[in-house]
Amino acid sequence: MRKQNIEQQVSAELTDYFEQARKVKCPPSMQRKLFVRLGITPRKNWWQSSWFQPVLAFSFVAVFSLGLVWHQNQQFQQQQLADAERDMQIAMHYMQKVSTKTLEDVNTHGIKPAIIVPVSKSMSQMAMTQI
Repeated sequence: MRKQNIEQQVSAELTDYFEQARKVKCPPSMQRKLFVRLGITPRKNWWQSSWFQPVLAFSFVAVFSLGLVWHQNQQFQQQQLADAERDMQIAMHYMQKVSTKTLEDVNTHGIKPAIIVPVSKSMSQMAMTQI
């Protein structure tokens, strides 16, 4: 009777111990060592596969690089446009000053047609290249 009582007590204690042990999560390093020792290959999720992580990293780098190139291109185009606008404003200011002078102030020896015609031609050429 006593032997049966001790066996039941040991069985109950072992059952309780294993139930508590099931609730505790095994550390990943110990789990890997156990899998290797038992010859079991653990099932991996699709994002943990050997090819997915390098593909994801390469995709991130490629998208980031394309974004930087696009941004640099946009800045370059905006800078060119700002330079062209500034040059146009300078030329228009110059044209305004020349055209406000009287004909006698500028055209004593035929200077006015020599200045205005080349400047207006270069302005029209600049305008055509911007379009």
